[in-house]
Order: sequence, then structure tokens, then C-alpha cells
Amino acid sequence: MLEPQATVPPSSGVPSLPAPGVVDSSLSDVSTRGRIYRHPFAIAVLFGLASLPLLLFGLGTPSMMFYDEGYWVPGAKVFIQGAVNPHHEKPPLGKLLLSIAIRAAGDNAIGWRVASAVCGTLALVAIFLWTYLLLQDIRLAFLAAGLTVFNNFWFVMSRVGMMDAFLMLFLTWSLVAFTASLILEVRVGLRRFLFCLSGVLLGLAGACKWNAIDTLAVFFLVTFALLWIAYRPIANADSSISSCADKIKQIGVPSLLLGLIVAPIASYCLAYWPLCRAIHRPFNIRELIAIHISIWHFNTTTVSNPAITTPWYAWPFNLNPQRALSYLVANPVVAWGGLVAMAACLRRFWKAVPFQEGLVFLLFAANYLQWAVTPEKGLFYYYYYPSVMILGVTIAVAIRSLPARVFGVRISLLLLVAAATYFLRCYPQMAQLQAPWDCAFGCWP
Repeated sequence: MLEPQATVPPSSGVPSLPAPGVVDSSLSDVSTRGRIYRHPFAIAVLFGLASLPLLLFGLGTPSMMFYDEGYWVPGAKVFIQGAVNPHHEKPPLGKLLLSIAIRAAGDNAIGWRVASAVCGTLALVAIFLWTYLLLQDIRLAFLAAGLTVFNNFWFVMSRVGMMDAFLMLFLTWSLVAFTASLILEVRVGLRRFLFCLSGVLLGLAGACKWNAIDTLAVFFLVTFALLWIAYRPIANADSSISSCADKIKQIGVPSLLLGLIVAPIASYCLAYWPLCRAIHRPFNIRELIAIHISIWHFNTTTVSNPAITTPWYAWPFNLNPQRALSYLVANPVVAWGGLVAMAACLRRFWKAVPFQEGLVFLLFAANYLQWAVTPEKGLFYYYYYPSVMILGVTIAVAIRSLPARVFGVRISLLLLVAAATYFLRCYPQMAQLQAPWDCAFGCWP
């Protein structure tokens, strides 16, 4: 005979079994979420594919080059036509990717910009995955990706033939690989591979724009801080820090040095090989030094038009669109909400040293404060792009410890609706729509 099941008192804290024939909705919800959690990569890809038409619609407008496309498109054609002595303004990888798109789609407005659109989509996929790795929460990953979609910077910089979309592609995926190496429960060999892969991707980011080195500096700081904690634990530290410190210890110092030094330098230098081949120059140390002297000289001596430059400390509070660059202006829900979230993360980090809050704070600080010391003669508002992308994720990190709902409505939904409203207000100008649609929601004064 079967023994009767003991009745568990409600006060015991153990959930009671549902009555026969009754479906427990809570168990059904858990099962559904479990199925979703098993496929975060597929969800991220679908999210990216759904956003790609937003970037591609009207991509050929305007039909002529605008803003800095006049620099980068001719630089990209060096890989197609070759040149004896091209002018080096930036590292070559972004221009190489731009040239591949021009070969595929033609020397026209779409060919100049489609590579940026594709890279912007892939960066969005990376933002979703990075947030999911950090927080292990699909809903918060949706929030971060949604705020990225409605981030005016992401939209504008993914629709112009410049280097920033390529920089963000490699930066965001390096964050995915770096975080995965510290979060996932995988074999040590795979953990070491992911860590070294993050270094390779950072080197490729630097081969698009040099300011990727600031993220590499954050990787150095986080890595060796965790290594220190692994041998000298901090009292009352958050469990996430202890877990990441153990994984850094598993990777080992040789692999850490390989991922932080050898891998980024090697991938960065190898990105110059196609350029040297295209311009019929030898690929050697002397040639690389000459190219880097040219890049450094250009960036430290060229005086920019003061009418379109702004000081770095004014970027977060700017409300005037950059008319020459598709009316670029930050979405205040992301920019200002992100700054509030950053303050909350810093406060939480001061109390318990959680890994997630510490990482997003250091990334934002490095990518933003770098412009306080850069030797460039003029700073442009669009340089704020990587920092604003981090702020969208910071909002997701900050609200994870808040109540999910306010007056019965999810906080994440309120944020997305507010961000979408401002994005729609800016969309006609950002998308270069023609009259009468250009002022469908009002024209900028």
C-alpha cells in the first residue's frame, strides 16, 4: 500500500502540491521561462533580425556623402583601387569592412552605409547577450536591447559610413566573450579560449579606432583586481565577485597575459596586412611605425571646425541636435536615466562590491573620461556613442534590485515606452525623411 503524503503546514515555507487534475499556473510559468532561458542566443539573433529593417529603411538617403563620409569612403576605396601614399586618418580595419560593402552593394549611398547597418545589428545582438550574461534575466536583457534600439546614437551611427559602428561591433562582442569567461560554468579550456577571444576582439576594435584601448584598460584593471581577490578575499564582498575571482584563478596567469597583451596586439597588427598589400607596401615593423606616426600626427594636429565641436563634459546634458549628422541627439531616457542608474550602481558597489555594477561603472568611466585627456584638437558629440551604449545596460543592471512594478505597471515597460516616444519624435529627421514627413512630429527649432 502507498503511504499517505504528509500534510505540510502553510507556515513551513515549502510549496504544497496541486490537487489532482488542477494545473498549477506558477509551475507552468516556470516551465515556460525555463524553455526561454535555454535559447538566449536564438532570441538575441531574432531581436537583431527584427531591428535590421529599421536601419535599412531609407538607407540610401541622402544620396550624396554627408558629414565625415567624405573622409572614410575614399579611404575605403584604397583597398579597391590601391594607392601609393594614402593619407592615414585612422586604423584600417573599419575602412576595409567599408570597402567590402562597397564591392558588394556598389559605390553608392547604400554601399557606403550598409556595412554600418549590419554591424549595428550585430552590436545589438551582443548587447542582449552581454546583459543576459551579466544578470541571467531575459526580461532585463530585453530591456537593455530595447533601450539600445530606441537609443538615437545607435540608430544614427548605424546608418552612416563612418568607423563608429565597426568599433562598437568588436567592443560589444569583446564584452560578451570577457563576461562569458567569468560567468559561465564551462571547462577551463573553453574559459581560457573565451578570455583570449575577448583580447582578439579588442585588438580588432582598436584597429577601427584607437579609443578601444580604454576598454582594454578596464579589462586589465578588472582582471588583476579579481586575481588579487582570489588570493586575498574581501570580507562581506558580493558572491558575484568571489565567483568571478575563482574563475580568473582557473584561467591562470599565462592565459591572462595571453588574452590581455599578446592577443590584442597580434590581432591589431594583423589588421594592417590587407592595407599594406593594397598600397603595395611591405608589412613590417618599419612600415607600421610610419603609418602610426601619420595617424598620430593627423589626430593631434588637425584643427576641427569649432562650430561643430563640443566639450566632453557637456555631452550628457546636450539637447541640441547635431544637424549635420542626421540630427543626432541623445535620448534623454537613456542618457539621463542611465546617469541616475550609474549613480545607483556606484552606491551599490561601494556597499557590497558586486561584479555587475563595478564592470558597467568602470566601462562608462573609461569610455567617457578618456576625452578629458585626449590630445585631439577638437571633440565631436558623436564620440559619446560608446558611453551611451553602456548606459542602456546600466539601467538594466540598476533596476534588477528594484520592485518590478509601480502601481501595477512594470518599470521596464515604462522606460521602454518613454524611450520609444522620444525616439519617434526624432525619427523623421534622423531617418532623413522628406517633406511633409520630415516634420510629422514637429520640426526642430
